[in-house]
This record gives sequence, C-alpha cells and structure tokens, in this order.
Amino acid sequence: MINREYIEKIKKKFDEYEKIRDEAINKGIKINRLSKSIIYSLIRGDLESANNYMVQMDSLFKELKNFLDLEPRLINNVSINLQEYVEAKIFYEFIINNRLPTHEELGVDEYSYVMGLMDVAGELYRKSVEEMLKNNLEFAEKARNFIYELYQHMLYMEFKNYEIRKKVEYVGEMYNLITDRLFLRKVSRDYDK
Repeated sequence: MINREYIEKIKKKFDEYEKIRDEAINKGIKINRLSKSIIYSLIRGDLESANNYMVQMDSLFKELKNFLDLEPRLINNVSINLQEYVEAKIFYEFIINNRLPTHEELGVDEYSYVMGLMDVAGELYRKSVEEMLKNNLEFAEKARNFIYELYQHMLYMEFKNYEIRKKVEYVGEMYNLITDRLFLRKVSRDYDK
C-alpha cells in the first residue's frame, strides 16, 4: 500500500531541508557574534575593527539570504539573526554616516527591520554614556533626539503584536534613561563652573 520509493523521496526532501536549516542556523549564530563585535567596537570608537567585522557579517548575511531563497520556511529559525544584523547595520550607519538605511537597502523583511531598529535605542544609550564620560554631550543629544523620534514613529504605528509593543516600550525607557543622564551631566557640568 505504501510505496517505498515515495517514502524515500520524501525522506530525502526532509534530509535536505534539515541540512540547509542547520547550515543557516550556524551562519545566523556567527552573524549574532559579529553583530555584537561591531556594536562594541563602535561604542569603544574602534572603527577599524568595526569595519573588519562588518565585511565578515555582510558576507555571512549573503549566504544566509541564499538559504532563505532556497527555503523560505527557514525565516522562523533565523528571525533573531536578521534582527541582530539589522541592529548592527543601523547602528553602524548612524555612527559612521549619520543615516538610517531602509529595510529594502538591508535586504530584510519589515518585521526583522523594525525589531532590529528598536534595539538600536539601547546601543545608542550605551554609546551616549561613553561619550558623556568624554564630555561629548553633543552626541548624547543627537542620540536622544533620534530615540525620541523613533519612539514617536513606533507609537504612531499602533502595533498589535505583543513582542513589537514590548520593544516600543523599551525605546521609551531608553529615551527616559538618556534624558536623565543628560540632565544630570549638564547639571553637574554647570555646577562645576
């Protein structure tokens, strides 16, 4: 009743999918590590390392995209990796080129883009703290303004997805934190005069 050749054919398809999935997951893990390395390098002001990591991450991302083209079902397995990629790319573009790339430019879906974009708020907060320690309040003001604008736009979107709404609240928290830090830094600077 059950055709053995047919079962073998199905088994082969599943085996191929599992192989592609495992390779995609491994690429995604490497993208996550490189994303963090890029961000930490930028926070420390080590542009040379950030650029080197970026070349590696971009190469891995192209490979990951090829896997997604072959097997679109993999999106659920690599969604976090896409968000990490977006976070690093946007943070890099903000720091290096003072611009915000679109999801089309980055080659990702809207969900991964929005989730990664909102994570940038935390990295901008960390970078702002580093810059305030160097008396660079201008960077912190610029980051604060960007985070506020991001928060306003994300509120406007009126997301229904719980995970995205949590991220919107996170952006609001980062705005409040950077505002508090800037206020304290300005007050202490004025007090020292």
